Amino acid sequence: MLFRGRKFFWGLVCLQVALTTTGHAEIVLHGTRVIYPSNAREITLQLSNNGTAPSLVQAWIDDGNAKSTPDETNVPFIITPPISRVEATKGQTLRVTALPTTSQLSQQQESIFWLNVLDIPPKPEGRTQQGQTTTTSNNFLQLAVRSRIKFFYRPIDLKENIDQLSDKVEWKINDQYLMIKNPTPFFLTITSIFQGSEGHKTDLLQQGLMIAPYSEDKIKLKNKNLADMSFVYINDYGGRVEHPIKF
Repeated sequence: MLFRGRKFFWGLVCLQVALTTTGHAEIVLHGTRVIYPSNAREITLQLSNNGTAPSLVQAWIDDGNAKSTPDETNVPFIITPPISRVEATKGQTLRVTALPTTSQLSQQQESIFWLNVLDIPPKPEGRTQQGQTTTTSNNFLQLAVRSRIKFFYRPIDLKENIDQLSDKVEWKINDQYLMIKNPTPFFLTITSIFQGSEGHKTDLLQQGLMIAPYSEDKIKLKNKNLADMSFVYINDYGGRVEHPIKF
């Protein structure tokens, strides 16, 4: 079953009768984020089926609305193939092509979209009887599992260097809050902000924080000890890099 309408999409579930359940992701994306340079005609993405059975894969890009279906999205990119069958232990290449309407995106800063990959497993097989494999009855719940990662469109004429992003972040204290300013044209994803020395660190973030270009955010401090503070951000390769906070 492919998800084309909102009524059938949400829950990411193919429901027949909830007596037995199968639902674990076997399709794995190679990477945790995608960078699309503005001068690229297309880019390729790799995914693998780590399972023991084939999976049907549906891929699409949305503009930030996690509830949108493939038919509802309106983005300046297309994915080929949008639907594919990936055999067990095999891989699949997805090609992402920019449409001419990408010229309407900002050329002074990054734009963010989201890449979705829906893993639709096959109907489970029943027990083998007299040398034959029978299919399961209609009494089962089949779960389709969706992966969703960030997709950045990056203009090539940006004057800033992404490798200097961590040094450009501006930090200051305002009463009991730590103010974080991103003065660059890049999105900044922070996974942790540590306060305290090694062995006594406290993470001020309960969940990750993404700060848009030329924007700022704030978090509440645990205490007034500012001597040992650092933050962990995600680089272009999906790696987590710790960097000291300088006031």
